[in-house]
Amino acid sequence: MTRSKIKQARDRIEALRLALLSPGPEEIGAALPGLEEAALCLRTVEREVREGIGTPYEVRRELRLLKNDLRIVSRLIDHGVAFCQGWAKMLGGCPAYTQAGESAPSEQFAGAGRTVSLRG
Repeated sequence: MTRSKIKQARDRIEALRLALLSPGPEEIGAALPGLEEAALCLRTVEREVREGIGTPYEVRRELRLLKNDLRIVSRLIDHGVAFCQGWAKMLGGCPAYTQAGESAPSEQFAGAGRTVSLRG
């Protein structure tokens, strides 16, 4: 059962990865509830591993695959954040917010009278 729970968690992470590659935010929103399910699966796996249930090699292999899946998703998220921050800087997106979601100090943007010109 341990392997199937890890596989279930990996499936939810894969759904998030695909959503992060999609052009709209709706897909990401639809994938978020699956992350809670993945966390519950991993909680079960942790309990079973502590109790000695499951084949150690197979469980370790699945966990390594899960770790790789999470690394890929993490990179996609990091690149998405950097992309959004780049656009915000280019467009002078006021009010500006920090990564924590709080308003950035206005003096940080003082004198940032930039213009953006697009041709197409």
